Amino acid sequence: MKFEEIISRYTWQEVEPVYLELYSKEKRKRKKVREAFEYIKTLKPASSGMRIHIEYREDEDGGYHHVLGRDGSLGRNGQEESYGIFLVDWDEWLGMEIEADTLEKYSDLDILCHCFWEMTWCGYSMEKVEKFREELKLAEADTEFIPLEQVFPQDGA
Repeated sequence: MKFEEIISRYTWQEVEPVYLELYSKEKRKRKKVREAFEYIKTLKPASSGMRIHIEYREDEDGGYHHVLGRDGSLGRNGQEESYGIFLVDWDEWLGMEIEADTLEKYSDLDILCHCFWEMTWCGYSMEKVEKFREELKLAEADTEFIPLEQVFPQDGA
């Protein structure tokens, strides 16, 4: 099932109580949140090789539901890599398949709310997401990396 199939089933009136229960800090931004949701529903899904995976994690601040993307790439350990997808264009989110284990563990509304929160983490418009993405690129370009040879000198160096 694709994310677009879930989001197209619900109105903001159905989503809002669940979303605000899961993400109570968003209550202050109700209007912007609703507008972003309504805008996303107007988009046409773009093709994506990424799949949506949600898993529960715990840290020193408590538990949270982590939204990740997977595309079949394997890491050095042979395990499938997972990626942060909060900077992905919203129309591509709509075209992403949702992993079977996520569909089994979470209700459609919970999936929708966790994904929506992740999509809007940088802002409630694609322009804000794009601006954040550009700021990250600039910050990365200004970062000086230390050559690996300086960190791990070879024998005889």
